[in-house]
Amino acid sequence: MAKGMGPNGPILARYRSGMPSNADKALFSNLVIVRWQYADASAGTFPDDETLDRMVEFEDAILDASDHERYWGSGVAVVTENGAREWRFYTPDASEFMENLNRVLAGKQAFPLDFQLFDDPEWLALAELQQRTASDKHDEL
Repeated sequence: MAKGMGPNGPILARYRSGMPSNADKALFSNLVIVRWQYADASAGTFPDDETLDRMVEFEDAILDASDHERYWGSGVAVVTENGAREWRFYTPDASEFMENLNRVLAGKQAFPLDFQLFDDPEWLALAELQQRTASDKHDEL
């Protein structure tokens, strides 16, 4: 876990501390970023209690399922900054990831989420977080 201050306010990041084997990186080579914009990027705030409760509901559901089922997604980071929270997942197949995400969230009230997909066989999105915090001497990201 790391915390600090960025140009637009506080930053909080939780992330996997190690890297997977090369075989696992090759298999889980697609990065899916799930983003929840809860405030203006320059607001410099964390989510209010109601929004935070909904985020925890989402996070608990999706991380519990992906941790237990393991074949369709691996949650590696949660970053809160610039009025948004994002969850970073690696998956072998983005379509299968979305199918499972929808299955896990079925019956829940809709969440205001945006999705981005990237080819990231080297897991650079995780390495970037690890390097940002390891190189900083003052717990700032």
